[in-house]
Amino acid sequence: MHPAVCFLYLLAVIGVTAFAGDPVTVLISLTGAALLSVLSGGAGAGAYVGIAAAAALANFLFVHNGETVLFFVGNTAFTLEALAYGGLIGAVLAAVCLWGSCAVRFVTSDKYIWLFGRILPAAGLVLSCAVRFIPMFVRRTREFIAVQENSAPSRGTISGYLRAFSASVGYSAEQAMDSALSMRARGYGTSRRSSYSLYRFTLWTAAALALVVLLGGTCAALAAVGAGEFYFYPALSQLRFRPVDTALYCGFGALCLLPSAVILRENIRLKRSRK
Repeated sequence: MHPAVCFLYLLAVIGVTAFAGDPVTVLISLTGAALLSVLSGGAGAGAYVGIAAAAALANFLFVHNGETVLFFVGNTAFTLEALAYGGLIGAVLAAVCLWGSCAVRFVTSDKYIWLFGRILPAAGLVLSCAVRFIPMFVRRTREFIAVQENSAPSRGTISGYLRAFSASVGYSAEQAMDSALSMRARGYGTSRRSSYSLYRFTLWTAAALALVVLLGGTCAALAAVGAGEFYFYPALSQLRFRPVDTALYCGFGALCLLPSAVILRENIRLKRSRK
């Protein structure tokens, strides 16, 4: 899709997810991100279950607010509210990470250059390099860890992993500086530059952009007037399904499922054309 549609869509869905405070909205976001990740050939939601579990356990162990006590350890109370709130934070982190992994695949470096290259050339270059260097950093770290594992003294030790991570950070920083110096030597950002792009703003692009803006703006407005309110402390509140709450859940559900619907539509069209 057009870079403007992809960028605004991911900005809207990640923004609503990051500031969500009720379990229904977070569950909708997590489901939409997991479905999109599976349909686009990325990692499934299972890779991020550990994030949610770690956040839930950490909040449960270190925060002891709440009225519903599950058990005591000495004089320390472990409450249901702390466990539920930790689970919500973990689900938010997992959903944001899944949307971020989808963003790396769909909003590629050339799209960042197209979006910001003319208006903010420095920002476009930084975002483009970040999108490129993050997967490279992950691959390089794995390579260094594999090299460390072949060394008997540091095989499987924390110090070996830390050395591999440190080496990868240093190598990536040097490569980023080389790229920045190379772009400066080419005169990037010194004046307005012409650029070639395959992207065209068509009627389909305008319709998709209008739908994203409509759904995202509606969800933000509904959340601002109190839709989807939910409290964890001092006790868990009841889930409410007032008209404004239902409108928020339906609108955000449509927003989260929009790219998956587009992918499914394209897959069905391709199968029919092959027949």
